Amino acid sequence: MKSVMGIHTEPTNEEFYDSEIAPKLLELANQCGDRGMSFVSVVEYAPGERSTTKRLMTDAGLAMVMLAHCAKMGENVDGYIMGLMRYCREKSIDISASIILSKFTG
Repeated sequence: MKSVMGIHTEPTNEEFYDSEIAPKLLELANQCGDRGMSFVSVVEYAPGERSTTKRLMTDAGLAMVMLAHCAKMGENVDGYIMGLMRYCREKSIDISASIILSKFTG
């Protein structure tokens, strides 16, 4: 609880997340990373307001990379698709089996 002019008020969800949840998620991310496991978490503490904690290993699977990128892009579907295509191109991942992505690549 915080105090404003002597009145005790509950923290906002963002303040609660920052002080209570984020440190625990970071600890979990680091524990996973220390064991070679990738970690991605997303918390929406208010509609449209998110925070992400992640630790991706250099050999993280495509699904984890996609999840982390989705968390980063939020509602920006175009940014998500363009970033996914760029990642696949950089990593030489074949996307020809994707009906949607193959339309953009040739």
